[in-house]
Amino acid sequence: MGDGIGGPVISCLSNNTFEIMVTHFRKDNIEQYAKTERIIIGKIDNPDEPQYQETTQTDLEKALKGKFVSCNVQYRDSKMDALVCNVFVQKPPEGFV
Repeated sequence: MGDGIGGPVISCLSNNTFEIMVTHFRKDNIEQYAKTERIIIGKIDNPDEPQYQETTQTDLEKALKGKFVSCNVQYRDSKMDALVCNVFVQKPPEGFV
């Protein structure tokens, strides 16, 4: 796909799946996205924890819950109704509450 979405992580569902509130979209996105999307982590980049590895749901919550992430969409998994994405933990955009 190559699309990009971003927003705060609102819940962690497993050791590699979470939901975000989609607040930001890339202007050149091809697909449409819901207000909340389920994300399956393809790869994660977290500057606060550069050695992050897939572990437990609790560890994922500590690493991501409430943080602003940007997701580079690889594809939508139709069986799981989730987006497989490369995930980047970022500082929230200016003015984001």
